[in-house]
Amino acid sequence: MGASLPAGTSPAAERDWGEFIKTHARELAYGAAAVVVVGVAAWLYVTSEQRKQLFAEEALTTARAEATAGNLPLAASDLQKLVDRYGGTHAADDAEVVLNEVLLLEGQAANAVQNLQKFVAKGHPKDIEASAWSLLGGGLESQKKFRDAAQAYEKVAEVAPHDFLRAQGLLDAARVLMIAGDSAGARAAYNEILQKYGALAQSAEARVRLGELGVTTPPPAKPQSGS
Repeated sequence: MGASLPAGTSPAAERDWGEFIKTHARELAYGAAAVVVVGVAAWLYVTSEQRKQLFAEEALTTARAEATAGNLPLAASDLQKLVDRYGGTHAADDAEVVLNEVLLLEGQAANAVQNLQKFVAKGHPKDIEASAWSLLGGGLESQKKFRDAAQAYEKVAEVAPHDFLRAQGLLDAARVLMIAGDSAGARAAYNEILQKYGALAQSAEARVRLGELGVTTPPPAKPQSGS
């Protein structure tokens, strides 16, 4: 006896299926080939993106070393090439921030501020975005645009991925608000540090600055000893 058909399958249905395969053999072959092509294309894309990210990170390391060594023009040139060549990678975003830091060091605050304002208007990973806002605050501060600088530092407190960075953003905001003569805004920023980040090192400076403003704050809570 021949092998039995699957349950619910009639001999006629089996013949119909066999006829379908014979009739559409070419189309089925094309479909299988298309699946293989798509799979290979996806693999090639992922591999290419991984290599692109690796090359970008290597180029960023080299440019950072050049900047640290004091060769700012070469670092700026290599960073710009990195941004142009590997745009869209995490390393390229990081390089764009470092490039504008180099511009600030070279005294090109106007260019750096303009570039950073465009940069933060786009979406970026939170760590890079926080660095960009902090650098923008520094650039605006160098231009004596203290209220604008305070707003940039406050953005650091909003987007930074870690508490100590958010606390530092508030501390910087309060500092430039004091320079701008906005003592009320500075007090608010210092108080926010104490309320949200009282266990961090920045809270100690916040207490000192509030004391200078005539604001008495309760002493920091002492850590409870173990039983």
